[in-house]
Amino acid sequence: MIAAQVIRPSECGKSRFQGSWTCSVLERECTVDNFAGTSMGVYTGYGAQAVAAVVHHEELLGRPMAVGTDYLPHGGWTDFDPATMCAWQLRPWRKWREERPGSSFVFGVPLLVDGCEGQFAQGAAGAFDAAYARAASALVDAGHGDAIIRLGWEPNNRAIGPWQATDDPSGYAALFRRAVAVFRATPGACFTFELSSSLGVQPERRLRTFADYYPGDGYVDWLGMNAYDLKWGDLGASAADRWTWIRCQDMGLDAHVAFVRARGKRNVCAEWGLYRRGDPFAGAGDSAYYVDRMADYFAWGEVAYQSHFDHDWGGGSLAEFPAGRAAYVRRFRRRPSRDRTGAFSTAVRSSNGLAET
Repeated sequence: MIAAQVIRPSECGKSRFQGSWTCSVLERECTVDNFAGTSMGVYTGYGAQAVAAVVHHEELLGRPMAVGTDYLPHGGWTDFDPATMCAWQLRPWRKWREERPGSSFVFGVPLLVDGCEGQFAQGAAGAFDAAYARAASALVDAGHGDAIIRLGWEPNNRAIGPWQATDDPSGYAALFRRAVAVFRATPGACFTFELSSSLGVQPERRLRTFADYYPGDGYVDWLGMNAYDLKWGDLGASAADRWTWIRCQDMGLDAHVAFVRARGKRNVCAEWGLYRRGDPFAGAGDSAYYVDRMADYFAWGEVAYQSHFDHDWGGGSLAEFPAGRAAYVRRFRRRPSRDRTGAFSTAVRSSNGLAET
């Protein structure tokens, strides 16, 4: 374990998060330990309804979540309107955080919106600066100036959205750098920037390695990998074979961890979950094996935070997988501990600076 250190507000937002958790309360100092454990979050959907669903998830595990997760839509640049963002997403999450002192907010921000597919050069030249500035200001004004920003998530997934980088990885990297510069220039900003990938290399595309679309150490604070229980096209794969594929394929989990350590960054996992059987994604369905392996990975991969994706985007939600759900509760439910008076308590503060692990 690296020694605990104090992160002061003046240090927030700089590219120094290579061994420390960012201060999530701007008005005070906070002491954090590095690699002392994985802080826990969950994604349950969009905006205020998601906040309510997180509370039910907390009841399932008997613990408050340390990380709230949401995404800015990408239907058009009007989605970057501060009033809409605050009303539907940022204010409800601010209230949730106030009730959980020390918690953090992870916010996915698209680099491009529908209708602007592949317009990396225009963006890098400043065409979308105003939209980025509006989103950054809205976050600061709503009390999320310390948010973890997942810019243009899963760029190596050609189906992810208009910012997919498989055809123009260097263009993606240039736009990422531009957006980071705009966000950092926002008064009151203390953002952390996460580059979040998906598993694997897509055939017949220019993007072949993590380095192909990496914006540079000065623009990325944390590196994430989304890891669902899938083995594309192999409906008959065993649980062990699927996990080997998740880890060992090109740009798989092992390669990601090696890249994280080579770059000296923090490792995070903003999306993971089970996936139902029956389509070309070839999910395993109800698999306790996968849940146990992911829980192990959060330890050996030195994952700073993990956020289970408990929202049905096509693969199902936790409730429909009884064995996986039981394993999830077994591995992540808070175990009561006695305080000095002998009473049992579940209110244990995380050792990496968040409210709960």
